[in-house]
Amino acid sequence: MEQTQDTHTLKQIFRGIGSAVGTFLFVFLMMHSIVIHTSGIYNGGWMVPYFSYPAYILCVTIAADYWIGESLVRRWSYFASTLISPVILLCGGAYFMPGYVDFPEFRSILAALFTVAIVLYGIWHYRKKVNNSQQRAAEYEPLQATRSDKWRRTVRIICLLSICCILFENFQESITVTNGFLTHMNFGMSLSTFSQYPLCILSAILLARFVKAEFLPINVSANGDV
Repeated sequence: MEQTQDTHTLKQIFRGIGSAVGTFLFVFLMMHSIVIHTSGIYNGGWMVPYFSYPAYILCVTIAADYWIGESLVRRWSYFASTLISPVILLCGGAYFMPGYVDFPEFRSILAALFTVAIVLYGIWHYRKKVNNSQQRAAEYEPLQATRSDKWRRTVRIICLLSICCILFENFQESITVTNGFLTHMNFGMSLSTFSQYPLCILSAILLARFVKAEFLPINVSANGDV
């Protein structure tokens, strides 16, 4: 009996670690992609250039509720990740735009402003959840129960388009990079070269959580009665 409890505890610990790490990667790679897109390096490679930029911003803010769900660990990790990720990006030189792109100073400022906006959203999001802890279940279904039907449908469609946009773009980029290595193209060994693979997986998970939150029955009792 004691061994069973220890095994269950270990599973919970590993599940919590996995949730925290997954949430950090979700936030960090989304923010990294926003900075990279701001630099203008990959403009020609975007499959949907007029939507992918705001799609990343929406997925790391509004649509992040689908990722966090009701998990306290993911909520904490999301809050911490929005604070830690800019520090890592800054130390990695992500905000220093290459001189050959147009308006490098403007792009650096724009990337910094987007980052600040995401950090402020992360702080606001965390404080909102803490202040409304008694209504956590309703608050974690913001697109289902706490808004008017018209607003809910609008936000739902925007989030779905954003998630699909990122999934489509990173899936395409993953194929392009893989083909490049197979054909011995000269790819740089950097995070921006390989970030498409985890982003493709993370965006697919986000889409699955969106479908689960929005399309699975929600008014089901413990006995299975609707």
